[in-house]
Amino acid sequence: MLVAEVHKRGTERACRVVQDDPRLRLVGCVSNAAEAVSAAVELRPSVCVIDSDLPFGGLTAALEIGARLPTAGLVLRHATRDDDLFEALHAGVTAYLPRTAPDSRLLRAIVNVAAGEAVLSGTQVARVLEAVRDPARARRRVADRPELTAREWQVLELLRSGLTTAEVAERLVLSPITVRSHAHSIRRKLGAASREEALAS
Repeated sequence: MLVAEVHKRGTERACRVVQDDPRLRLVGCVSNAAEAVSAAVELRPSVCVIDSDLPFGGLTAALEIGARLPTAGLVLRHATRDDDLFEALHAGVTAYLPRTAPDSRLLRAIVNVAAGEAVLSGTQVARVLEAVRDPARARRRVADRPELTAREWQVLELLRSGLTTAEVAERLVLSPITVRSHAHSIRRKLGAASREEALAS
């Protein structure tokens, strides 16, 4: 587990939380984007927790780490506003939560991401659905931008309603692995369109 957060007095909460949890192994704690990318490449952690306000750009670090370590889970901690949600998804972020989230929520997100799951709030999933369903976007169909399948829509709707991966699997009579595969496909497809949506906002 690699944590990259702004190191000011009283702000190193994520490092402490990860270090104190016996389920997790902290391999590094850095304080800027350049260090985050360098440490990730060297240490190859399974999950990186990144603060969006890192010096030199937390989102930039996430994008670079995602490109170099495509199997690593990325947890992005953002400020109160979540204006960069779509850009974060495009960068490969799999969990997007406010910096003020309780320790228990941060730990749950890390554990879920390590298990291959995505973590978005119901409100964030609703924003993603709204962007994907934008009629203007539907008219801009491009051959290399695949649409969601009917099954992927089912999975996305159920995840939006707050069901866990296991509950979605039970509801749709699928294995949890298949549900995770659908979730990964959804994330990949939405990420391909998210930059345009972010620029248009």
